[in-house]
Amino acid sequence: MSQLHSPPRTILIVGLAVLYAAALGACSETSLNRLQADFAIAWPGEYGFVEGDLSSSRFAFGAVSTGTFKDIEVQISNPGNASLEICSIYLAKASFDENGELANETRVEVDPELGLLSGQDGPAPGAGTLAPGSALDFLLHYSPLFGSPIEDDMYLVVKHDLNWNCEAEEASGDPLFIAIVGAGEGDPVPDIYANPQVLDFGEVEVGRQSDPFEVTVGNAGPGLLNIAEVQLLGATPEQFSLTPGSVANSDFESGEAGYFTVRFSPQHQGTWGAEIHIQSNDPDEQPKVIPLIGTANPGELGKGPQAVCAADKITTTLVSENFDGSGSYDADGLPLTFNWTLTPANGSAASLDNPSSPTPSLFIDLAGTYRGDLTVTNSSGQSDSCTQNIEAVPNENFRIELFWANPDDMDLHLVRPQGQWTDNGPAIYPGTGSADDCHFANTNPDWGASGGNDNPALDLDDINGLGPENINIVDPALSPYDGWYQVFVHDYPNTQTYTPANDVTVQIYLNGTLVNSYNFQMSGEDTNYFVAKIHWPSGQIVDCNGLAGCP
Repeated sequence: MSQLHSPPRTILIVGLAVLYAAALGACSETSLNRLQADFAIAWPGEYGFVEGDLSSSRFAFGAVSTGTFKDIEVQISNPGNASLEICSIYLAKASFDENGELANETRVEVDPELGLLSGQDGPAPGAGTLAPGSALDFLLHYSPLFGSPIEDDMYLVVKHDLNWNCEAEEASGDPLFIAIVGAGEGDPVPDIYANPQVLDFGEVEVGRQSDPFEVTVGNAGPGLLNIAEVQLLGATPEQFSLTPGSVANSDFESGEAGYFTVRFSPQHQGTWGAEIHIQSNDPDEQPKVIPLIGTANPGELGKGPQAVCAADKITTTLVSENFDGSGSYDADGLPLTFNWTLTPANGSAASLDNPSSPTPSLFIDLAGTYRGDLTVTNSSGQSDSCTQNIEAVPNENFRIELFWANPDDMDLHLVRPQGQWTDNGPAIYPGTGSADDCHFANTNPDWGASGGNDNPALDLDDINGLGPENINIVDPALSPYDGWYQVFVHDYPNTQTYTPANDVTVQIYLNGTLVNSYNFQMSGEDTNYFVAKIHWPSGQIVDCNGLAGCP
């Protein structure tokens, strides 16, 4: 870890605040717009969607024959330029008073005829975050069991952070209610179910027989269920065996159930699969299919450890995060040791606090991707590996980062629009320099409008290492304080001296996006390198190439 300056070179951690957004490229003249989420929902017009008029829209299934189903494709999207938090999507029975205000709501957790299904290759609808420009596709599914209409108080309810306080302990907001209408036609039909849906026998030693897996099969529909046959397909008797029990050639009224059993008795090493097919008069599951899977290992081979890393995550800068391999295990119950290796973001000085912990932490000092590679080893010397990535995205509208290749004391400076700086060497650093210049001796000057979010803050300062250093502005001031900001680097003398030319990198982020990265050489103590000028709020950047008289 690099040594940090003692006061007055303190480290300030800037709080997060409201962001601006714009798709920026270097030297863009486009004005930056405030980041703001938006919400839209749509489905085919033939099913009741009225473009531009949600109050008149409804989910209209029409008439659907019992034993069949109809799906309405629904899309929720975020056409805004900031993330949209979806609190929940669910079905409910609701009533409203004469003024249109919600009088009563009862959430419908399970309905045998109506449900929400995931769209093609997508997640099931529910709580989550929609990135700018992204969408969530799902299906509203109707499979009538009776020849009767959908109850007239059924609604799809959507709560998001534009109409609901997702974090509040008590209800707070005005959620979106969209009515659902339709009717079933025909006689009641049966609905077959099986529990469990998949039989996973895990690992069984070759030549041994597993415990029996008992499968319950029943009728969840209103019509009479007739099961004609239960078949085991795709397996030989030396792998799986079936005992039909009380299921085959049986009738089941609504709510009744029977059972059958399956065993796994492998004779050869490997992973084996098969299927149970249940033939019945259920019109939409013909046949009912239950997959089987089992693995056969000779006892003397052992099973070995399994490294399990948590899912990749996205965070911000200047926070501590943890990699997580706590889900790792050894199938034989042997003790595990953990060894993490870190590949930090380019220029980062981050390190793991305890690489041998299942959940080591690190401090995110720069934007970028931090890769953690985990190897777990059991007491027999067997090992396995996995990887987790943590991506850090700046939450400030204005962020500048500095790091360098060889030990020295480089200092990052930012001069405000219409501001002045004094090139009189080290004398300015005890705090006598211009208040227009943000640097280690003037870490949080008061610029522009009141409120503080338009003031810069130098959060990290490194005296004799490789960096990093950074300066942030959460919410840069607008007119009359807008204009051209000046970025430059100073090689501070008398602390750590590196005589040859040093390789230096400056990265500029606007609205969380890396818009310019500069790599240059600096040599000679007490010298300045002028990197760039940045215009706010247009986002235009002019490269200075080391020249103080940058246009």
